[in-house]
Amino acid sequence: MLNFALREVLGDHVDQKGSIVLPEKLRFDFSHGKPVQPEDLRKIEYIVNQQIKDELEVSAQEIKLADARRINGLRAVFGEIYPDPVRVVSIGRKVEDLLANPESKEWLSISTELCGGTHISNTRDAAAFALISEEGIAKGVRRITAVTAERASQAMKLASSIDTDINEASKLDGATLEKKIGSIKNTLDVAAIPAARKADLRGNVSKLEDQLRKEKKKMCEENIRRAVKTAIDAAEAALSEGKPFCVTYADVGLDTTALREAVVKAMNRSSLLMMVFSTDEASNKAAIYAGVPPNTPNGFNVLDWLTSSIAPLKGRGGGGKNGLAQGQSLRPEILVTKMNERGCI
Repeated sequence: MLNFALREVLGDHVDQKGSIVLPEKLRFDFSHGKPVQPEDLRKIEYIVNQQIKDELEVSAQEIKLADARRINGLRAVFGEIYPDPVRVVSIGRKVEDLLANPESKEWLSISTELCGGTHISNTRDAAAFALISEEGIAKGVRRITAVTAERASQAMKLASSIDTDINEASKLDGATLEKKIGSIKNTLDVAAIPAARKADLRGNVSKLEDQLRKEKKKMCEENIRRAVKTAIDAAEAALSEGKPFCVTYADVGLDTTALREAVVKAMNRSSLLMMVFSTDEASNKAAIYAGVPPNTPNGFNVLDWLTSSIAPLKGRGGGGKNGLAQGQSLRPEILVTKMNERGCI
């Protein structure tokens, strides 16, 4: 049935190059010069499953090789040496019907082969068919792996389960969505499910990733807006009090882009030394950004200010240049306590 479906969808150039048939799994090699697209895989799978649903009788009969070769649409393995007489297997019509009018174009619409192997007596015995993979194994030769019966049903159920997970994930956002996407991708990569469905599901995961990217972009824009406003308000308050510096807290997690933007904007407006930090409860860390205006007296180094004057950063490192520096502190509660003790915030 698969051999027939390949010819129907891909064309008459398809020839069988080899196969392995197990009770619930098969591998089929065939001639074709390029990868089979998911939509064609879907059509191939549909044709086989439709023949299973139609409950077609399978007819087998030994006849003279010359008579067999006259049957229109007969499939055989190219280069194979067949005995005489040869065994002909036909799905949906009796072999004697084919022999009565071997040139009939009607036989092009049924599966007929020369084959000596064991066959089911009715297509319904296959129960279900799932085309799991398609790949190239040599120049001009492709390989399909498929499963039938209970394994095919399991493959379809798993595909539906992953589809449900993707639909549920679309209702999530933020870190929860990001974690769920990672879990779904790991499951999907190793899932033995219909290849066409896998391509569809990967497309749906890509949509989730687009959704996440848009959320992150929106969140970043909001973080920048909030951090800049916080820093500017704090700088203006420090100016009114005659302070030469400003240290303030912005609630943006570990978003260093937002912290940097806040420091630059507030420093440019106030000409104060600026330090803005934020904390993240989940990781128990604090991110810190500091800036020193160009007109600051020589000898005042922004990286020294960041790493030396703030106790929790000692030994934690930091980096920066051109009057800007950033760092990260563990145990952010110590940082906040120190800031409060010094009257910085």
